[in-house]
This record gives sequence, C-alpha cells and structure tokens, in this order.
Amino acid sequence: MGSLHLPMTINRRLSASESKEIAKAAASGESVTALAGRFGVSRPTVYRAIEKHRAGTAAGPVTSVEARVSARLAPYELVALDVLAGRLGVSRAELSRRVLRRAADFLEADPDVSEAIRDLTRQIKVIGGNLNQIAAHLNREARYQGRASLAAAQWKEVEAAERDLKSLTRSLDGLFLNAAKRRKARISDLLREVSQ
Repeated sequence: MGSLHLPMTINRRLSASESKEIAKAAASGESVTALAGRFGVSRPTVYRAIEKHRAGTAAGPVTSVEARVSARLAPYELVALDVLAGRLGVSRAELSRRVLRRAADFLEADPDVSEAIRDLTRQIKVIGGNLNQIAAHLNREARYQGRASLAAAQWKEVEAAERDLKSLTRSLDGLFLNAAKRRKARISDLLREVSQ
C-alpha cells in the first residue's frame, strides 16, 4: 500500500536523452516503478520510453501496434494453460496477456474495484460541491464586508467534510488492499487446482 502514498507524478514528456537513459537503466535491471519515481513520470510513460528506444535499435522499428509472440510448451503446460483459460472464460492469448501484464506490474482493476472507485468518485464530487459552496459564501462575504468569517454551522460543515474525506481515504486504501488479497488468493487457488 505504500505505493498509493507516493507523490503524484506530473504528466510530462520525456526528453530524448531521458528516454535513452530509462531504456539503458531498464536493460541493466532497474525496475519500472523505480524509474517512474526517479524521473517523475508514470509507469506507462516508462514502458513507452523503453519501447521507443527498442524500436530505434538494430532490431528495426516495430511496424504494427501488436506483435505476435510464440512460446513452446510441454503437453502438461498446454493442458494447464487451457484449464486455467477455461476457468477464467478467456482465450489462450488473452490469458497470456493478463499474466504478462500482471507480472509487469500493470494495474488492471477487476469490475468490483472499478465500480467501487466510481462510487467513491461520486461521493468525493458531492463533498467537493459542498466545499465549493462554503468557499463561494466566504468570497461573497469578503467582497461585501471586507472580511470573511465562518459561523459555527459552517465550521461544522467544513469539519464534517474533512471527516468524510478522511473516511473515503481509508475506504480507498482498504479497497485496494482487499482487492489485492482477493486476486492473490484467486490466482493461488487456480494454480493449485491446475497443478493437481
């Protein structure tokens, strides 16, 4: 959960030299998360920099959005792959993509997490609307009286909004923690069943 409390990254473009430095650091084993923190960008930006550098190397440019990758599997591995894909209701290719994306630390929220985030967003918008009303009242009062002061009822509203925001923050932390635990347990159960 510590990653949720990292400073927000700024959406910015990397320079050509930064992209090259990121690609070299990644090739030498530095993690994508560490590189994102060091350069102050998101992980997808780091992945794009690595891909851009790879496209410009001797291997030649990538000519399509997607690339086909082949892997040789032993018969029992193929059976395990098909069983797991069947349980999840996805194709072999989709299962392979999901496994790779999770191993590479992409965030793919499941439907329950997505719905909970939408609900939290709605609640935060309501709180934001309340805070905007308080700010508008204070601005109006300052404009007409030369100063603004909060009445006791208004202070209570601000304190209630602060409590609500803290509660939502705790809920959000718990949501991600529980979702991660559920996903880990589900994957462990599936892998255990497939190996039996």
